[in-house]
Amino acid sequence: MKLLETERLTLRSFTDDDFDIHRVVFSDPVVCKYYCGRTRTEEETREWLIHRRWQVKGDDEPGFLCVVRKEDNQILGLVALQLFIGMWVRFEDDPDAFSHPLIVELSYAFGQEFQGQGYATEACRELIRYGFEELRLPRLTNGIDPKNLPSNKICERLGFHKIPNVHPDSPGYVWVLDNPAGK
Repeated sequence: MKLLETERLTLRSFTDDDFDIHRVVFSDPVVCKYYCGRTRTEEETREWLIHRRWQVKGDDEPGFLCVVRKEDNQILGLVALQLFIGMWVRFEDDPDAFSHPLIVELSYAFGQEFQGQGYATEACRELIRYGFEELRLPRLTNGIDPKNLPSNKICERLGFHKIPNVHPDSPGYVWVLDNPAGK
């Protein structure tokens, strides 16, 4: 993905040199509990970095971005536009859909010491702007555990709304943000 910037942050593709993401996100059990389920070993993080670097070939493709604070070049976390075949989603307005929807999920994870300072909201707003204005995505989703209150509050601040997921294997809600420019 292309480099994106906000007043305080740079959002850029991951490089092999971004191993501090291990300390910030992947070695912290509190952050990993809701983001990826479990902590990762150093080797798993190295493999994750390699995969992320090769996953996206062009500037106009969705993927993962490293969030870096401009003032000191500190890695704060990550944001992503992840493309999925939503095998676990059935939207309420089309519960009998024959095929699974192709969805783009906005996801994010920030180190504990960087939470509560508006960084996640700032980074996500820029990624939403990019997704809607430049990629012309019709909709973004986010599947957040209802117990993850801080992440749910971020979705609310960003303008997402909850809609029922009527899939029998994954009942509950999915956060959705539709592109105001239309589908």
